[in-house]
Amino acid sequence: METEGRWVYRQEKVPHAFSLCRVLDAGTFEQSYDLLGVVQVTVDRRYPERLPAALRPWALATLTSGGYGFGRYYASYSTLDEDGEPDKAIADEYVDWSGTETLAPTSQPSDGEGVERA
Repeated sequence: METEGRWVYRQEKVPHAFSLCRVLDAGTFEQSYDLLGVVQVTVDRRYPERLPAALRPWALATLTSGGYGFGRYYASYSTLDEDGEPDKAIADEYVDWSGTETLAPTSQPSDGEGVERA
């Protein structure tokens, strides 16, 4: 029995996406995530490192243009499951958002720095 042609291994394409969640009850035992949106992205196999590097700028642009209010947000670059929901995280980022820009932690003086002495 002869067969013509050849077998070609086809790697299944796994969809990848950026997603944004609002963190509810941040920092408590009841902390949970409200999925706000998912945007499917195309992976450039020659430069796969470009997507994780683009996650934070994408999240900030989304928060800026979306009119999102004060709070903590979670952005993730992940694979998608068969239902189009985020599955395995590849990179992630938390963003503390004022409603118009990111919030930066206040600097605390350490070892007597910033303390006036008489």
